[in-house]
Amino acid sequence: MARCAKPRARVVACTGYAPGSLDSQRSEQAASQLGVELARAELTSERVVGELANVALPFEPTLMDRSLWCLYSLVSQKANGAGAKVILLGQLADELFGGYQKYAEAARSGGPGAAEQMMSQDFRDYAAKGKLRDEGACSRWVEPRLPYGDAEVVDFANSIPLSFKIAAGVRKAVLRRAATLLGVPEGVANAPKKAAQYSSGVQKLVAGSRF
Repeated sequence: MARCAKPRARVVACTGYAPGSLDSQRSEQAASQLGVELARAELTSERVVGELANVALPFEPTLMDRSLWCLYSLVSQKANGAGAKVILLGQLADELFGGYQKYAEAARSGGPGAAEQMMSQDFRDYAAKGKLRDEGACSRWVEPRLPYGDAEVVDFANSIPLSFKIAAGVRKAVLRRAATLLGVPEGVANAPKKAAQYSSGVQKLVAGSRF
């Protein structure tokens, strides 16, 4: 998304991480290789505890919900401070293009249909809860947009076979290939996936608080 947007607008990569987390290293490297600015929100126990008081959802949030709310809210606040008005979120890329390991396991045990059914259910579940969480966390600071939720992107994802998404053990294969063709460095395009609540270290901070 950064590569596509860069010729048309000022792009600021926004990240949030606890010191020593995986993202504290990976995001710096990715921004440097992509040649974009980087706005960093440092996650600390104090900031996370303060943000937990602002969690406002129409359902009982899980540990993951609270963690992602804190991450996206603090990152969006940093983006606002860097002059951004809009934040592009990458959510739904996994559900549409086979990003989770469980999809590969479902395909192995039950065939492509089993994986596709699981992906479709996860897509619907995100609309019911995850979208409310992520947009709610961001919208106090910037306008959140979900490019992978665009109707044309969804239709395209649903029109291609699972073998384009999970190929030879590579998940989100078609997206990784597209990124490479757009000039995204190999190390960024093919970086292994790790859920944001873990790679940023935010869930550890939330779990250690008294929310």
